[in-house]
Amino acid sequence: MIIGIGNDTESISRVRQIVDRQSNFMLSILTPAEQEAAKQRNGKHFAEFVAGRFSAKEAFSKATGYGIGEKVHWQDIEILNETNGRPVMTVKNFPYHTYVAITHSGDQVNTIVIIERLTIWEKISVRLLPKRGVLS
Repeated sequence: MIIGIGNDTESISRVRQIVDRQSNFMLSILTPAEQEAAKQRNGKHFAEFVAGRFSAKEAFSKATGYGIGEKVHWQDIEILNETNGRPVMTVKNFPYHTYVAITHSGDQVNTIVIIERLTIWEKISVRLLPKRGVLS
């Protein structure tokens, strides 16, 4: 059962300007693993990556109905890519399944996050799939 949907749009160049002006922005927004993944990218791809993660975390806060910092903090949410490039969101101490989509077009990044409460049978079947959705 879907319990939340959130979306967000950000200007990639605006996020890049914030990164350039505020040295602690990446440290506060991105987890250490996300920071390492960002460092693997150059120029446009670096800016898209950071803006995408920021936007996805904003979309997550909209899907939950409470803002970042109230119950979940920036560092509690991590979005890393699978080997095929698909982003996977994991959230510390969050009992629900999350889905995230990130897309870039021109200077815009658009994200959507869906939060789903799984039935007991779905939880069992998810255990047979690769681990996703909750950081331990």
